[in-house]
Amino acid sequence: MLSLLKKNSDKAKAIQTPAWHTNFRNYAVLPDTKLVRTSFFVNGLLVLLAVGMLLAVAYQEYTLSIVRSQNNDLQQQISRNRPASEKAVALYKKFQAEEVKVTELNNFVKGQKIVYSDFIIRLSQTKPAGIVFVTVEYKDTGAVIKGYAQGISEQATTAASAYERLLKEDKQLNTVFKSVSLANVSRDIQAGRLMFEIILSFNPSKAK
Repeated sequence: MLSLLKKNSDKAKAIQTPAWHTNFRNYAVLPDTKLVRTSFFVNGLLVLLAVGMLLAVAYQEYTLSIVRSQNNDLQQQISRNRPASEKAVALYKKFQAEEVKVTELNNFVKGQKIVYSDFIIRLSQTKPAGIVFVTVEYKDTGAVIKGYAQGISEQATTAASAYERLLKEDKQLNTVFKSVSLANVSRDIQAGRLMFEIILSFNPSKAK
């Protein structure tokens, strides 16, 4: 048994003992036994990165070219539509100016419960026989009736005052006019008549 152990240990020592001759091999000049070198992978990775960058740049340029083309088309369309647009803007501004006028007129008409033609008709219906109209002026603030009363001094004065009172008491007119006053009374001796003015002022809610 001891002899077997001794033989095995001798064999192990013989295996571990280095070769007796010197290693004269020059590894620098020996052929490369690697199937694929590390530099191949490095170069391949660099090539892939370069190709990827080129593709990215090419795609970006393609996208930019599409955007430039669309922008040019839009600019051409804007140039074609600009005259019509400027004309439409000018018409719209003109329409706005006219709309302001129409709105003001509508507000004025809506604010009055009697229009000029109806006002004249009502005056003719209420006018006494001895009163003659010279002018009837219809303004934003009210109306002014210029006329004269025929007859001698006292009769003409009484007729003018009575007509003033008649206008004040008229139910159709006093809903529109705040006040009715007799003014500028003067005697025309040569013509034998009394000149007068009757001023009718709108209610604040009915004024323009």
